[in-house]
Amino acid sequence: MRHDDIGRLFAYWDRLRGPRAAPERREIVPAALGARLPDTFILQSSGSGEPRFRLAGTRICAIYGKELGRQPFASLWQPKDRNSILRLVKNCMTSKTAVQIDCEGRSARGRKTLFKFVLLPLASEANERHLMGIITIVGRPFWLESDAIVENHIQTVSFVDPRQTRHETDLGIAPEAAVPPSASRTLVSRKVGHLRVIEGGRIKS
Repeated sequence: MRHDDIGRLFAYWDRLRGPRAAPERREIVPAALGARLPDTFILQSSGSGEPRFRLAGTRICAIYGKELGRQPFASLWQPKDRNSILRLVKNCMTSKTAVQIDCEGRSARGRKTLFKFVLLPLASEANERHLMGIITIVGRPFWLESDAIVENHIQTVSFVDPRQTRHETDLGIAPEAAVPPSASRTLVSRKVGHLRVIEGGRIKS
């Protein structure tokens, strides 16, 4: 989960989208993600429902000490950050702007470490919206994956306009910004490589 994995995933997403604002979900090939697959996820929002994990990399699930399939993305964050996270994710999905969230994760035993979440929009599909993302860790704490992270705290948020120069793939240079204001049937999961796929009908909060 190195910082350069962010640049590689962004470059892959950028190549797929071409002249469009965002690529389609069906264009994402898990094998093309290589070693980044366990750290990658896809969020889905159906109708007015809140964004939930559709795909969750195995390493991400290990970090949070639970299977994340069907879980609301906002549930990973401290309560006072959850509305801000919902607005950020929905803004990414609708405006097709890439987002980087720098945060601090706190473990069940009170330990802390720093994370970067990068959210990359995907093309909307009928009544559903999606994005793909990756999580990276600043450093490699020895206790990670044995002492589960129980909540994240937002530190900074950065945005990347898809219309910027197409050769710029280092999200670290994006300007920091303030957080913007503002189930109907059983789902079945299956494992594909390092990802957990959540299949079925509409997902509602």
